[in-house]
Amino acid sequence: MNPAGAREGGLSVREQIERYRTAFIAVVTMIVIAAATGGYILAHENLKLPSWVPVLGHSYFTLKGEFQTGQALTPGQGQAVTIAGAKVGEIARVDLNNGVATVTMKVTPKYARYMYRNATMLMRPKTGLQDMTIEVNPGTPSAGRLPSGELLPLSQTGPNINFDEFLAGLDAETRAYLQELLAGAGEGFKENGRAFSATLKRFYPLAREGRLIAQQLEIRHANIARSIHNFRLLIEALGGKDKQLAQLVDASNAVFHVFAKENANWQSTLRLLPGALAKTRSGLGKLATASAVLGPTLRDLHPFAASLKPANEATRKASLKTTPIFRDEIRPFAREILPTISTLRPSTQGLAEAFPHFAASFAVLNEFFNELANNPGPSQPGFDFYLAWGNHNLNSVVSTGDAHGVLGRTLVYFNCEVAPLLKGVAEVNPTVNLIVSLLNPPNRAECQSQGLIGKPIGTSARTPVPAKGPAAGVLSGLSEQGFGRQSTSAKPSTPGTPAKAAASAKAADTASTRGAR
Repeated sequence: MNPAGAREGGLSVREQIERYRTAFIAVVTMIVIAAATGGYILAHENLKLPSWVPVLGHSYFTLKGEFQTGQALTPGQGQAVTIAGAKVGEIARVDLNNGVATVTMKVTPKYARYMYRNATMLMRPKTGLQDMTIEVNPGTPSAGRLPSGELLPLSQTGPNINFDEFLAGLDAETRAYLQELLAGAGEGFKENGRAFSATLKRFYPLAREGRLIAQQLEIRHANIARSIHNFRLLIEALGGKDKQLAQLVDASNAVFHVFAKENANWQSTLRLLPGALAKTRSGLGKLATASAVLGPTLRDLHPFAASLKPANEATRKASLKTTPIFRDEIRPFAREILPTISTLRPSTQGLAEAFPHFAASFAVLNEFFNELANNPGPSQPGFDFYLAWGNHNLNSVVSTGDAHGVLGRTLVYFNCEVAPLLKGVAEVNPTVNLIVSLLNPPNRAECQSQGLIGKPIGTSARTPVPAKGPAAGVLSGLSEQGFGRQSTSAKPSTPGTPAKAAASAKAADTASTRGAR
C-alpha cells in the first residue's frame, strides 16, 4: 500500500513545473528569444513568403512587362525595380513566350498607386558586371490606374543596349564618319586638356550668376502671381462693401476733425516728449546696468535658494525638538542659578580686570610661536626645520651605549696647527692619547712638505698657503659652511699614510670617535 497522501505515478506536471520553476522559466525564455531572433532575421532576409503566412508573410503588387531580351536578369538575386532611383520592388520571374522575355516583378503595395497604363520600363546595368535593374516610369494619371498582373507590351519597354550593338546598327559610311570624328576629337584634345578645362572654368561665373538670376526671376514670378491673386481677392471683398467703406470714410473724417481740435494739446504733449524720452533713456540705462549685475547675482544665489528649503525644514525640525528643552529644562535652570550668578559678580570683576593682562601675555606667546613656525623660504629654513635636525642629531649622539650606559658621539676637527697641541695634551690625558694614536695625525714636517704651514726662517720653501676663514689663527683651518653646502674634497692620499689624506689646504680633517661618558 502507498503511504497516506501519496499519488500514483509520482508528482503531477504542475508540481514538477513548480519544483523546477527556475529551469522551466529559463528554457521558455530562451525559446521565446530564439523565435523572436529567427523571425527578425527571416523578415530582413530575401525571403518572400505568401501573405497568408503570419508575421513573415507579405502581399505584393504584380507588374509584368515584355522585353526583347532577358539577358542578365536572374530572379531571386534581389535585382531591383526602381522609380527615380528608389527601390520599389524586385524581379520575381523571367519567362520566354514566343521569343519574347516576359518579366514578372513584385512591387511593394504602397507604390502601386503610382503605376498607370502608359508606364514605361527600361533595363539598365547597375554595375559594369551587368547587374541589371529595371527603371520604371510610372506614367500619367490621365491614362488610368494600372491593375495588378497587367502586362506592358514591347512598345512600352526597352532592353539594355550594349555599345557594340549600337555600333553594329550603323552602316559602313556612318561608322567611318564616326571614326573620323573620334580621331579628330582625339587630335584636337591631345595635350589640350588643361586649356579645355580652363575654357570651361571661364563659363562657371556666367553659369553661376545666370542660375542666381533665374532663381530670383522664379521667386519674382511667384511673388507677382501671389500679389495679383491677393489683389483680386481684396477687390472682390471690397466690391460688396460700398456702405461699409462710406461709413469708414465718414468715421475717419470725424476722427481727424477731433484730432484737429486737439492740435494745441498735441503740440504741448510733443514739447514735453523729449524730456520724458531723455528721462526714460537714463532710467533704461540704469536698469540695463542693474540687470547686468542682477543676472549673475541671481545665478549665484540659485544654489543658496535651492538649499534654503532643506535648511528651513531642518531648522524647523530642530526648533520643534529643542523648544521643550529650552522651555522645560534650560529656562527653569536659568531661574535657579540666577541668585548664584548675582553672588559671583564681585569675584568676577577682579577676574575681568586680569583678563587684559592675560590677553597681552598670550599675544606675546602667539608672536613667539609664530616666529618659531616662520619659514622664510627654501634658501633660509625656519626654526622648526633646524629643530627637527637638532632632534635628529641628538638622537644620533645618544643612540649608542654599552654596559656602562649611553655613549655620546664626538666629532673632532683639527688641522696642522691643532695637531701639535693634541700631541701635547695626549701626554697628559690617556683618552686623547688613544684618539691621537688612532688618527695618526701628520707631524709638522709633513705639513710643511704639503705646504699647509710655513717653514722656519732660513729654509727655502714654497709660498705658504693663505689661511681660510674670517681670521688666521690656530682654528683658521675650520671654514664656515652653511646648511646644504658640501665640503671641499680632500687630495688623494699617498699609500701607507691614510691619515695624511685627511689634511687639506681648504677644509679641516674630520674623524669620528667614541668618547667616554
